[in-house]
Amino acid sequence: MNACVTTRFLADILRVLYQKLTLTAGQVALASRILAREAFGEATGGRRPAEESISLVIKYLGVSADFSVDEDLVEVAVDSPEGTCPLRDVCPLPFFLSESISLLSGLRCFPMRRENGRIVEKIDGKCSFRLRIYEE
Repeated sequence: MNACVTTRFLADILRVLYQKLTLTAGQVALASRILAREAFGEATGGRRPAEESISLVIKYLGVSADFSVDEDLVEVAVDSPEGTCPLRDVCPLPFFLSESISLLSGLRCFPMRRENGRIVEKIDGKCSFRLRIYEE
């Protein structure tokens, strides 16, 4: 996709809105969930396995990511080619991915906070986050 600005520029705009103006992490989360509904809609059937749902969303986003599913816990590690992501505190990916999984699989899925209160953590050069899956 050709754009008039880089993704880094857009990420920096969101960072400034969050750090210096009135954008909240909750607003980013809500916007991410709305975008997931627009992308995958309510009419998706909602019965795909969690692993297939995650793969579809990663492909849709066009990111390079590894994931594992262990019972009700999903671990996701997204490559961060630019090194330091300015959106760690307001990253939309965990919310977009969790809502998309819910729509595609029919399971309820939510991002989890780590012990330090963060949702996204930089681990081994990747942006990592966890999702919890609940049976409906």
